[in-house]
Amino acid sequence: MIRAYLAGARATLRRWPLVIVLWLIVAVFGLAFALASGAWLTQALDGSLATRTLFRELDANVFVDLWYHHREGLRGLLVLAAVLGVLHVVLWWWLHGVVICALQRPADDAEGVWTQALGLAPAMAQLFVIATVVFVVFSGAVGGGAYALLRVTRPSPSALIWEAIIGGAALIWVSGYVFLVAVHDHARLRVCRIGRGALPAYGWAISFVMRGGEGAFPLACALQASSLALWAAYHAVSLNVPMTEVLGLTGSLLLGEAFILARVWVRVWFFAAQNELQS
Repeated sequence: MIRAYLAGARATLRRWPLVIVLWLIVAVFGLAFALASGAWLTQALDGSLATRTLFRELDANVFVDLWYHHREGLRGLLVLAAVLGVLHVVLWWWLHGVVICALQRPADDAEGVWTQALGLAPAMAQLFVIATVVFVVFSGAVGGGAYALLRVTRPSPSALIWEAIIGGAALIWVSGYVFLVAVHDHARLRVCRIGRGALPAYGWAISFVMRGGEGAFPLACALQASSLALWAAYHAVSLNVPMTEVLGLTGSLLLGEAFILARVWVRVWFFAAQNELQS
């Protein structure tokens, strides 16, 4: 497990040009929404002082006023955000294939991975649908079971029972989430390796992770912990660095883009480390 964890990090570092390209693609979506948001703010606030304030400092009071007085326009902006989100998900059906195809070749052999991954996009889409359905069913089962237990224990005067039920349900859900993410990743790696069969690949991945798969689940836990540490570090920095007039909204956006770049690197690292287990 440790070998795959470290080997995945090294493999990702050797493919830094791919990480940069993926980050630029993600940045295009962010830029599109940022431009649309800026245009809407200028139109809604008519170049008022509040508009200029937002470019210097993210003032929560201004956002509250926008919700109360410009709700219709804000709904249109949210629709645009939803459309960009859907396009982003569909595009990553292809890009995940690009990442995995690149990882399953030597670092200096990237020729043809983009076209090869395009042929795998339908299988990636099928895996996404399968994984989403399984995750929704799992979440519903955990939530429904916890709710049923809370109803049954409602007459109990002890709050500890409720806390134990909620804590136990949260632990089961988090463990199941890590397990299902690992299954989905290994299924995508398997599809790219054999070139077909989304459903058989997903079944194989469940068996692979459940039987240990050379530490597949512990590796998934370590990778998720690393991702969580990155998220905590980002929020610690963003909360402790004052967004002054010098930094303002520009500083916030640059910090966010740095986090997205790190997140893309971690995403490639996930696949690289788990690919080591299947090699």
